[in-house]
Amino acid sequence: MVAARRAGLRHLVTFYGFDVNHLPTIDPRWRERYNTLFMHVDYILCEGSHMAKCIKEMGCPEHKVLVHHLGVRADEISFKPRAWSPGEPLRVLIAASFREKKGIPYALEALGRLQHDVPLQITVIGDAGSKPASLVEKERILSVIKKHNLKPIVRMLGFQPYNVLFEEAYKHHVFLSPSITASDGDTEGGAPVTIIEMAATGMPVISTTHCDIPEVILNGYTGLLAEERNVGGLLAHLKWLVSHPDKWLSMLEHSRRHIETKYNAQKQGVYLSEIYRELACR
Repeated sequence: MVAARRAGLRHLVTFYGFDVNHLPTIDPRWRERYNTLFMHVDYILCEGSHMAKCIKEMGCPEHKVLVHHLGVRADEISFKPRAWSPGEPLRVLIAASFREKKGIPYALEALGRLQHDVPLQITVIGDAGSKPASLVEKERILSVIKKHNLKPIVRMLGFQPYNVLFEEAYKHHVFLSPSITASDGDTEGGAPVTIIEMAATGMPVISTTHCDIPEVILNGYTGLLAEERNVGGLLAHLKWLVSHPDKWLSMLEHSRRHIETKYNAQKQGVYLSEIYRELACR
């Protein structure tokens, strides 16, 4: 920021979830630092309207806050609408690092209850990092698996390359990603890119009303959302999907069009260039 002022440069800053929610919670000094930034910066870019609201509430003038969605290369993601037939195992994919904000124990708790009604195959891609909190979260995850005796039907693949995520995605019926606000204030800030990508593949997504996820997954139209930490809500959505397999295609087609319209990397790239061009011409 100091360097930009001294050089007389325009200054644009992009915020993410860690910046918006986590830092000011663990270290209040960041609020003062942000107020100084807000005074001097030209624009703050954020992923969605929820993040924009949070930034404004921290003191940033409204005219400086711009929403710029994260984009995916939709044209490179094959759209293969999933279909499920009663009697076959429902294959459910969970893919995230083992962090509290990802809500994986809630996903597994819901599946633990569902297994008595529907045969399941569950795949978990991701693992703990080196931080103690991540290792604690892994223990929570393993505890839920043990509690519901899910081990015979759960594949724990650990961290995998990007191409493996997509290979696995096309083998599964449902993507379950119930993000929450962590106890240390950490949030998604916007929405996980994985949700956008999985929706683009033609997979039903069940998530939560967390941060900007409701802008990606329009509840009841392009996917299904439960309240944070609401295992009953996640379970109800899973049961709705297995009770209405004839409704999947319409939802998946709406979801794909929504991603192509609002979260297409090419379109978002053009919009970003327009922002920079307008700033440079001031």
